[in-house]
Amino acid sequence: MAQRGISDKQRQWLARLVTTRRLVLVPTANALGYFRNRREEEAIDPNRDFPYDLRDPRLCMRTIAGRTLNEVFREHMFQLSLTFHGGTEVIGYEWGAPTYLNQWSPDDTAQAEIASAYSRYAGSFGTTRQYDVGTMNDKVYYVRGGMEDWAYAGSWDPARVIQCQPTTYDNYPKEKTVYNNATLRVFNMLIETSHQKIPSQSKLGTSESVLDKDTNGNGHISRNIRLALSAHDLVEPYASVVGVNDLALSDDIIPLTNRSCEENDKAIKKVMIPKNLAQVTVEWTVGGALTIHNTTLWYAKSTDIPSGTLDCLEQPSADAIRAHFKEGKVHGAVNGTGYLSPLGAQPHPSVSATDVEPSLGPLFTASIDVNDLKQGDKLTVIASARVDQSWTRPANGVIGPNVGPQAHVVNVRTNPDWFFESNGKHIHGRLDWFSIPIQIVVGDYSDSIGNQAGKEISTIEVSNRFGRTTGNTHGGISPSKPKSKSLLTWQELAIGVVVFCCAVAMGLVARRRGASEHRELVASYDQEGTSSAFEGKIELQKFDDNGEVYEDEPDTTHSIS
Repeated sequence: MAQRGISDKQRQWLARLVTTRRLVLVPTANALGYFRNRREEEAIDPNRDFPYDLRDPRLCMRTIAGRTLNEVFREHMFQLSLTFHGGTEVIGYEWGAPTYLNQWSPDDTAQAEIASAYSRYAGSFGTTRQYDVGTMNDKVYYVRGGMEDWAYAGSWDPARVIQCQPTTYDNYPKEKTVYNNATLRVFNMLIETSHQKIPSQSKLGTSESVLDKDTNGNGHISRNIRLALSAHDLVEPYASVVGVNDLALSDDIIPLTNRSCEENDKAIKKVMIPKNLAQVTVEWTVGGALTIHNTTLWYAKSTDIPSGTLDCLEQPSADAIRAHFKEGKVHGAVNGTGYLSPLGAQPHPSVSATDVEPSLGPLFTASIDVNDLKQGDKLTVIASARVDQSWTRPANGVIGPNVGPQAHVVNVRTNPDWFFESNGKHIHGRLDWFSIPIQIVVGDYSDSIGNQAGKEISTIEVSNRFGRTTGNTHGGISPSKPKSKSLLTWQELAIGVVVFCCAVAMGLVARRRGASEHRELVASYDQEGTSSAFEGKIELQKFDDNGEVYEDEPDTTHSIS
């Protein structure tokens, strides 16, 4: 991926997104209009075909495009969605309905911040400026029957929703437009991608360094890929431990693997420290958020944690963490801003003790006293963060309707009493978000295991999470138990990036019930629209997970290149 301009940090970020979010695509919702190069489907505009702020029940769900999206939204509980069009260049959000002209939505604060984040990360190119942002009523025009307002308010503003009774295509059951209180609470933002409905090919961009804004390959498609990925990131907050002492850890999330730490021992990263070390320093990052209000580190002896407290798939109970874990001593900031925020990642990851920037997001540091630990003891360490609490603040002006925040994406991170369930899926709000735990093992060596290029190596990564040795250029070394000398190699993950052409709409959703937590994203078309190599040698003794030295091969030399 480095040959494509994707850095190691970006690769790890993509690995997290592709593993913990779900992408649902409807490639061409308005298939007939697309085929005929027309906006309408049989003379009906699908963009006005949804049962919100309409008066005549015969004027909605008349198109296959509208019915297709209705079925997709009924099936899921999306949190974020994007609908790509053409005609101007703006990101629009609620309201776009005439009933709420000159009024702000109950979620305007969060909508404005998220839309601005989309615009910043998408960026500009050539003479094409960064996206303008604002309400659809202000930046575009109001419509009745709009998809965006329907997806946002169809479950909580019943006075604006009607049961459709169309006569096209042998009718459509009106029960299909009766919605529960959970399904339609989505930030479904309008992305008007270009002033030209069909931009010239020279302005579409290429796959060259697609995640970077300042490249010759930038263009409409490139920036909308970035915009879509920013939605993937913001759909749910997360924390991730990225460093221990001077060791930058290998990947936090491995796609296509069993991530349950109760079922798969390799799901948790493990590091080994010298037995005479008095203090361990841990670094972590926070993502999926714009503002980090508070973050900290928790630790406990692994044998003191009750079974079932951590499974690496579901978020643990904050009460259980406080009951069984101690809080580390945070050095420096306990709050900051996310990678996609106006200030960028703060504290900046360049302050890392690992001599690399181990993450795209902000970097926080805490220490743990390990004086009382002995050889073979194990510590479980987990980071937590509380984020985006300002999203509950109402906008200055008239709020319509005059209620508190109604969107899932706001309440899931600000309201621990928020719980909705639909079609076997559920969304549960919380204040604190926890990382996948790591485990620190006390080895049987003192000070260090040797030196590399003049640098003493004291902390090593012992989790063989790829099925073979892997690591980071600055210390991610995983001792194994080979019968002969082995060469440590790099393993690249193949992360598929969706390229959006024409007009695409996508959305992200909440967690599914069950063992695996996925976020879901829906998309529809509308006619409108590497690491640098280093050399050296390390004298490694072979350790197992308990810190014991393998007796059959006490000394092995590994060449690192």
